[in-house]
Amino acid sequence: GVAWATFLCQGVSCALAVITVWKRLKRIEVKEKPSLMDLGILKKIVIIAVPSIFQQSFISVGNIMIQSVINGFGASVMAGYSAAVKLNNIGNGISNYSAQNLGARKYERIGQGFRAGLKMVWCLCLPFCVLYIFLGKYLLLLFLEQGSVDALLAGRQFLWILSPFYFIVSAKLVADGILRGTSAMGQFMTATFTDLILRVVLAHVLSG
Repeated sequence: GVAWATFLCQGVSCALAVITVWKRLKRIEVKEKPSLMDLGILKKIVIIAVPSIFQQSFISVGNIMIQSVINGFGASVMAGYSAAVKLNNIGNGISNYSAQNLGARKYERIGQGFRAGLKMVWCLCLPFCVLYIFLGKYLLLLFLEQGSVDALLAGRQFLWILSPFYFIVSAKLVADGILRGTSAMGQFMTATFTDLILRVVLAHVLSG
């Protein structure tokens, strides 16, 4: 049921997006009819898209491996971990900013954006860290039942350990966004793959 729901909603979304883009492109007046496929643009897209696909695959494989370790601790820890992860998701939108300034040859603005991005996420990290350490129990109850004592304890331990290090995690996310936006995909892949290996290895070592 979840698989069919995902397929249907994303299929409809894709169809509507393509139709909308196609209609808007037809409104743009051009002197010559554009070609259906531009190999030069396709190459630029592939250079960024393929490493991004691999990165998402690495993350998925790593999560499966880590989940297998967590499953060994029983249903309560699994439930607590899942609830804590829902509170722990952090993202960034600096890739587009970097790409735009790279295209405009305003390279100094990329460094400025990186420093500004760090300041912004670090300003967010402090309240989230305090919130999760002192009020994590009540936030986890949004995803858990009141009687799930073991699951609640596992979720709180996860937040207590990770939230103080949000400053490091968020800095990595900003740096990843800069690497993607500037098409430094080799360095981006290296950082991602190193992250995957360390997460899986340390998960097995520290769970022993």
